[in-house]
Amino acid sequence: LLSPQEQQQVEHYFTLTWGVLQEPPFRKEAIQHLLASLLYYLEYIAQNSIEQNPAQLTRQEEIFQRFISLVNTHSKKERNVNFYADKLCLTPRYLNTVIRQASQQTVMDWINQSIILEAKVLLKHSNLLVYQVSDELNFPNPSFFSKFFKRMTGMTPHEYQQTK
Repeated sequence: LLSPQEQQQVEHYFTLTWGVLQEPPFRKEAIQHLLASLLYYLEYIAQNSIEQNPAQLTRQEEIFQRFISLVNTHSKKERNVNFYADKLCLTPRYLNTVIRQASQQTVMDWINQSIILEAKVLLKHSNLLVYQVSDELNFPNPSFFSKFFKRMTGMTPHEYQQTK
C-alpha cells in the first residue's frame, strides 16, 4: 500500500506522462524514460517496504516476481519458455507449474500479454505503421503479427489504431 505522499508522487508521474503523450509530435524516448523512471520509483518503494517489513516471499512468489521482471525486459525479443526457464535456472515444466499456481496463467499467457501491451502502445502512440510495429516486436512478417494481434484482441492492428 502506498502512503499518501507516494500516491501523490505516482499521480504526478502519470500526469506528466499523459501531458507528454498529448503533445505532438510523439516522443517515444521521453515516454520510455518517464515510464522507466516510474518503474524505478515503484521498485524503490517496494524495496523500502520489504526492508521495513521483512515478510519473506515464498519461493513461488520470488520466482513469479523474477519471471515478470524478465518478461518485461525481454519479451520483445524472447518468446520461448525455455529462455525464461534457463534465466531462472528451472525446467520449463516447473516454471510453467509455478507461474500457473501463482497467477492462474501460463508462461506463454504472460509473454503474449506483454507483447500485446507493447503492440497497443506502439500502434496508438507512435507514428509507426503496422509493418514497422511488426518489425519492432520481432515478428517474422506483418501477416503473422496481424494474425497474432487479431487472435489476442479480436481486432486487426489497423482496426485497433482507428479506435479512440
